[in-house]
Amino acid sequence: MLWQADAGRSVSCRILSKRLAVAGAILLGLIGPQTALAQQDFYKGKSVNVIVGFGAGGGYDLYARLLSRHIGQYIPGQPNVVVQNLEGAGSVRAANHVYNSAPRDGTTIAAVNQNMPMYQLLGGKAAQFQAARLAWIGSMGGSNGLLYTWHTSDVKTIEAAKQRQVMLGGTGTNSDSHIFPTLINNLLGTKFKIIHGYSGGSREVHLALERGEVEGRGGNAWASLKSSNKDWLDQKKISVLVQIGMEREPELPDVPLLLELVQGETNKQIVTLVSLPTFLGYAHWVSPDVPAERLAILRKAYSATMQDKNFLAEAQKLDMMLRPQSGEEVTAIVQRVAATPPDILKKAAQLLEWNE
Repeated sequence: MLWQADAGRSVSCRILSKRLAVAGAILLGLIGPQTALAQQDFYKGKSVNVIVGFGAGGGYDLYARLLSRHIGQYIPGQPNVVVQNLEGAGSVRAANHVYNSAPRDGTTIAAVNQNMPMYQLLGGKAAQFQAARLAWIGSMGGSNGLLYTWHTSDVKTIEAAKQRQVMLGGTGTNSDSHIFPTLINNLLGTKFKIIHGYSGGSREVHLALERGEVEGRGGNAWASLKSSNKDWLDQKKISVLVQIGMEREPELPDVPLLLELVQGETNKQIVTLVSLPTFLGYAHWVSPDVPAERLAILRKAYSATMQDKNFLAEAQKLDMMLRPQSGEEVTAIVQRVAATPPDILKKAAQLLEWNE
C-alpha cells in the first residue's frame, strides 16, 4: 500500500519520521549557526498566521489547529501560532492572499484546498498563483476522497445513481464537492446534481444532510470524515458510493475506486490527475518569496512536530489520521501533476466545466 492508516501506529510512518529528522538536521546544518541565530531574532515576539481556506470545524481547520498547537515550540524564537479562517471560492481566496498579499517573510502559512495546484494547472481563472512555485513545508497526510449519501437515501451505489437525480451539497466549483461528482457524471453517466452555496464547508453541507436539504456530499476526505464525523461511521448514517485515490483505503476495502470504474486510457489518465491531490491532503505552504533559510527552518520545525510525542498523542486522542510527508516530497508530487500532458489537462478542464 502507498499509505498506512495511522502515523502513531504505523511502522512505515515511524521510518518516514526518522527520515524527516535526518533531512531536518541537514537543512539546519546548511543554514549555519549565525543564520539560525538571526532567524531566531526574526521570529521572537512575532506571530505566525496559518490561513485556512474554509470555515471553522472542517478537516482543514481541525488539522491546522492541531499543527498550530505544537509547531511553535520548534520554530526559533518560539512565535505564537494563530489560525485564521479565510473562506471563499473553495480556498482560492485564501491561496491568492497568502501568495500575493500576506507578508512573504515566513510568518504566513497556507492551509488550503488540496486541489489548488490542480485548479491552477487546469486554467482556473481565479487563481493568482503558480502551482509549480509554491514553497511547501510539508503535509500532515492525505487520504482518499469520498462520495457518499445519507442513510435515508435509496441511492447506495454508483449504479443506483445512474437511475435518478441525486442532490449533493457543494461549496464551490473548484472544491471536491464539485470535482468528484462532475467528473463521475461525465465518465460514468451518473445523475448527481450539485447544489452550491454552502460557504461554511463541511459543517454547512453536513447540516444540510442532516436536515434533509440534500441527499449526499460529493467531496470529503476519509481522514476528515473519521476525525469530524466518526459517529456517522459508527452509526452507519452514510453510504460511501465511491472513493477517489490511487489505491483503496484499508478501512474501505469494499468501496470501489473511480480509477477502477472508468474505461479507456485517456479517462484513466484524467482520473489519475484528479486523484493526485489526495496525496497532498492537509499540506501547508508559504509564498515562494520567503527567504530560503526561513523556509528551511519551517520545514525542520514541521518535521519535528510530526515526531513530537504530545502532538502524536493528541492526534490519536482526536482520531486524526497522520501520514506525514516532507516539503521536498510534496514538491515532487506537485511537479508530477505539472508534468501531465497538455491534452489531458485540457480534456480534464472540459470535463470539470472549468473552461466555460
